[in-house]
Amino acid sequence: MRLARPPLRRIHYTAPSRRDWLMIAVGAVVTLAIMEIIHVIDNAQVAIRPESAGVTAPWIPLTVKYWSGPIDDMAKKYDIDPNLLAIIMTLESGGYAKANSGEAQGLMQVTPLTAKDIASKYLKKPVAHYNIWDPRTNIEFGAAYLAFLRDTFGEASQGPDWSSTVELVAAGYNGGPGAAHNLLVGNGLKDTQTVIYSRDAFNMWRERHAEDSPTYDRWLERGGSTLIDAAKAAKQ
Repeated sequence: MRLARPPLRRIHYTAPSRRDWLMIAVGAVVTLAIMEIIHVIDNAQVAIRPESAGVTAPWIPLTVKYWSGPIDDMAKKYDIDPNLLAIIMTLESGGYAKANSGEAQGLMQVTPLTAKDIASKYLKKPVAHYNIWDPRTNIEFGAAYLAFLRDTFGEASQGPDWSSTVELVAAGYNGGPGAAHNLLVGNGLKDTQTVIYSRDAFNMWRERHAEDSPTYDRWLERGGSTLIDAAKAAKQ
């Protein structure tokens, strides 16, 4: 028995109206705009990515290079260039794990108040309990805070080696986010210590490929050698 076939329906073609063409054009423009935004964001991320896989600056003191293992681990974890992490550690403690300024503690000289914020807001996995004197913990807290400052104040326009970002990050690390903001918007820095610190970090970063760092040498002469000697005496 033959099955009855349903009647075929004719498809009527209607040419796009002016309104249809307008919507197509608007859609194309919006798509291109979105692609451009994604391109800009990708460029910004590339501009602030680590350029080295370890501490490579030749003049970084041995007392800081001693911590290369955890420095590399935390640099990878927080997408921070290990040379920058090593430079900040040099300025903060010279690699002396028991450094104590009276306000800040350890290799990255983290204050108790800042440590509390880092533990709850900036770590990959927030923690309620921690030992800031533990070297690995201290380095992670420093790396997490640097990453926060980098993400807050870093811009694609500061690439490709983001030297300007390093100065902003260093100002924020020493004087707080308010100092980095003032530097970013052109208000300058009022605290002399933060001015010197941020410029030292900026220049050491620029000299990271050089055999010697005049900025590091001047830092030693201004008192940095005391930290290096303490680190050596500790026989870490």
